[in-house]
Formats: sequence, C-alpha cells, structure tokens
Amino acid sequence: MSTAVCLLAYSMVVLVIGPPLLSQVTASGAAPRLGITVWVAAMISVLGAWLVAVVLFAADLDRAWGHVDQLLAGCFAALRALALGGYGGLLQAGLAVLTALTALAFGVLGARVIAALRRGRIHTRRHAEAAQLAAGDAPRGPGGSLVVDAPYRSVYCLGGRPRTIVITRPALSALDDAQLAAVLAHEQAHLRGRHHLLLANTGALAKVLPHLTLFTQGSAEIARLAEMCADDVAARRHSGDTVVDALLALALPATSAPGSPAPALGAAGLGVAERVERLLAPPDSTRARLYQSLVLAGLFVAPLTLAALILTRSPLCITAALG
Repeated sequence: MSTAVCLLAYSMVVLVIGPPLLSQVTASGAAPRLGITVWVAAMISVLGAWLVAVVLFAADLDRAWGHVDQLLAGCFAALRALALGGYGGLLQAGLAVLTALTALAFGVLGARVIAALRRGRIHTRRHAEAAQLAAGDAPRGPGGSLVVDAPYRSVYCLGGRPRTIVITRPALSALDDAQLAAVLAHEQAHLRGRHHLLLANTGALAKVLPHLTLFTQGSAEIARLAEMCADDVAARRHSGDTVVDALLALALPATSAPGSPAPALGAAGLGVAERVERLLAPPDSTRARLYQSLVLAGLFVAPLTLAALILTRSPLCITAALG
C-alpha cells in the first residue's frame, strides 16, 4: 500500500507543477513535435500512476485482510501507533470501501472518455456526410478535396473513414496555386500525423477531468502545437512565406467555419497571429529541445526511481511487511 501512496504522491506533484512548467518549455513552439510528446507523457504518467496505485492498493488490501494495522503501518510509518489501536475492523471496512469506490471511479472515468470519443466520431462522420451532400456531384477539388459553398473562407480536414479535406469556394478563390498547395500540405500533415485522434483523446480527457489543469490546458496546448507541426511540414515543402500568405488570406475576413466540429483541423483556425510570427521569425529550437528533453527525461526517471526505492525497500518508500 505504501507503493500506491508513493505513486499517488508522484501524480500529485505532476498535476501541480506540470502545467506551468510544461507551458513554459513549450510556449515558443520551437520544437512542436517534442512539445506534444512532453504533454502526452505527463498525462499518461499521471493516469498510469493512478491505475497502478489502484491495482496495488487492492492487492495489498487483499493480502492484508485481517491485518489492517500492518497495512497502515506500511503506508504511514509515522502513524504506526494510531494504526495499532483498537479500530482495526472499522478501518479495514473503510479501506475496503475506499478501494471499491476508487475502482468504481476509474470505471466511470473510462466509460465517460469512451462516450466522449464516440460522440466525437459521430459528430465528425455527420459533418463529413453533410460536406459530401453540400458538394453534390461537383468534381473533386485539388488533392481530392471537397469544395463546398459557404459564406466564409475555410480549409479543414476531418478524420475518420474516409479522411476528408474540405475547402469552401471563397477560400478557393482567395488562394493562389502556391498558397493552395501549402494549405493542402498543412491539412495532409494533420491527417498523416493522426492529429485528429490525438486531439480527440486529449479533448475527451479534458471534458471528463475539467478541474485538472494538466488535462484541460494540455489539450489546448497540444492543439496549438499540432497546428505548428503542420505549419512546419507545409513550410518545408512550400516555404514559410507562402504558408504565411496562405494563413493571412484565409484569416480574413473569417478565421474558421461557424459550428465546425471539434475534431476538425482548420489551417487558419487556431492562433494565426502567433503562428505567423513564428514562421517569420523562427525561435531557437536548440534551447527548447534541451529543456523539453530534460522534462521528458524527468517524467521517465521519476517513476523508475520510485520503482528502485520500492524494490530496494528504501525507508523513503517503505514496503509493508505483511503476513
């Protein structure tokens, strides 16, 4: 049980110091792909710590059934005297209830995440079907895209089957050939990188854990960094200036399609001013990669250190002696 407590303590540290630290090291967008990896690793480490803690907690409780004093002593050595009091049965029942409620909470969390992902897939599929109907029998646009009539300029992609890039006619008119090629490269980068799946999963976690900044802020930061990843792919193929011109052409007079679904990834739908500035004056990626790599290493080293302390029975994280 002491192992579970250590894991929960680790998750609390990441939840508290993670968001401000990760926001600082990924703010410039200098290495967006690595930045996404860091945010995702932090989320996975917290969820993994919770899951393993619940499993260990339940296993320890099962082994210590009838010996709650020893179980509590392993978790809270400083409170050993209190644990050896005359309330073993009551405390044991309380621990059993706590374990059951925690397992139930994980089940509910998983069900809510699955439900949110399912709603997102349904919304995306319906949006793609509506785009198909709006396009009618008109021939496919550049790159196999759907060209639809709309009062705004927008180019965005929809994941699912089949993957779809949608271009409104005002956007098609506003972009020259080079700009259009850059925008299509941007959207194709989203689809190849499976960014729609990444945003769907992190967005679902943010919805079911709205009070945890790591997940809500992390979801927004990952969406911002995903746009920068796609910008970089388009810039390598068609130059940064061309991508900037395309973003500005799409951003005026409207930045996105009203009511576009959450899984939709629009070329000019998020942080256009920041992305334009970044393309015109690329930030130093060396320092950003160094800081992000250090944080990522910390997210791996900390759980490994914890495991080493447990295996060596270090007094820093005492393993209960049951039996």
